[in-house]
Amino acid sequence: MTIRAATGLLLCAWLSVAATPANRQPVAPAPAGAPLVLANVTVIDGRGGAPHERQTVVIRDGRIALLGPSAATRIPPGAQVLDLAGHTVLPGLIDGHAHLGADRPAIEKYLAFLFNGGITSVRDMAGDSFLYSQLAPAAQEAKRPMARLYYAANWAGPSFWDDRRWVGSTQGKLPGHVPWAREITAATELRAEAAAARAMGVTGIKVYSDIAPDVVARISAAARAFGLKTWSHPAVFPTRPSDVVRSGVDVISHAALFVWEGADALPTTYHSGVHTDFGPPAPYAEVPVTSPPIVRVLDAMQQRGTMLDATVSTIPFSLSQPAAEWGYQFTALARRMGIRVVAGTDRDALQTTDGYPTLFEEIEALVSRCGFSPLEAITAATRHGALALGVEADYGTVEPGKVADLVVVRGHPQADIRRLRDVTHVIKMGQVHRVSRRRLNNP
Repeated sequence: MTIRAATGLLLCAWLSVAATPANRQPVAPAPAGAPLVLANVTVIDGRGGAPHERQTVVIRDGRIALLGPSAATRIPPGAQVLDLAGHTVLPGLIDGHAHLGADRPAIEKYLAFLFNGGITSVRDMAGDSFLYSQLAPAAQEAKRPMARLYYAANWAGPSFWDDRRWVGSTQGKLPGHVPWAREITAATELRAEAAAARAMGVTGIKVYSDIAPDVVARISAAARAFGLKTWSHPAVFPTRPSDVVRSGVDVISHAALFVWEGADALPTTYHSGVHTDFGPPAPYAEVPVTSPPIVRVLDAMQQRGTMLDATVSTIPFSLSQPAAEWGYQFTALARRMGIRVVAGTDRDALQTTDGYPTLFEEIEALVSRCGFSPLEAITAATRHGALALGVEADYGTVEPGKVADLVVVRGHPQADIRRLRDVTHVIKMGQVHRVSRRRLNNP
């Protein structure tokens, strides 16, 4: 049987799982009822501008119908009114890089934990996408206090798939041989594989590692043909970051791994590189962030509109302190050059250090380590997250016409970014959920 024929059979098998466009998950109708009004609130709209004080937000049928000064905004008759003086409303937060695993009860609990922290959407970058395809519809429902779930298909070369982390995430099948965890070679029919991934309900293709530059260059076109985003590591060993940028990917993850652009030679595989004790160490001391190869890569990203999923808060957990400092400096330079940064954590539920979602640590690290203003960091976790997912038409900002996925916090996070943790309400498609602070492992 040919690859095309085999993939066609897989495509037919999975078609019932996801029949809507992958980058525009369906917006279910809001519960019938009166309009919802958020009165006397400060609004951070997610677009990077100054907050708007003493505003009233009118929500009808799950979407923002009106936004304006409280003194001049008429409250509809019979509306449910929340007087939120002293509070700030902003778009629901988006964790742009998560790994949820393959344990359904644990995933459901974690999605609820994220939601309780004001995170209304999450982008999973490697896991059991068959399981996610079953969870995602429930996570879309307005009454469910769960973050919406978007997820990837992972593509890597044959030498990658002995990675033990994939055991348990492929429904008992061999890693590299299912639509969401696919072995890619020069002979792979990429459009057929993109169609199979699309049928799994994925939003994007994640280009992981062990793929030659000429193959990486063909992947983005194959993904776009099926309405999918392309997300990638900077170094897809042996492919350099500059080749990844030229391939036309939408988002590149992990600031610290851009250092490989300045290396004389790259490891041939992921498992002989920086992620193991074998092979050459990453040249953080030899390649300054301001060196010409690194600046050229950033220039190319800025010109193409390639986004950076920096994951700066996770670097000390997975790499070294020199890597962390290099990643902070790289992200700061990307900001100064006008590259849009996405707030993503690359950390799982077990890595919360204080009982709050790890996204808060990422946002705070962007401010304290990378020179972002609080408003810029909030944009990274709202509008830019929606852009990375391709759902910016519906989510990511507070403006009329958008789906009412909102978070309400006490105080003013534009003055102190840690106020973002003080969530009082999460609004999902116009449905109000009141928050009681609780830890993940002690609900």
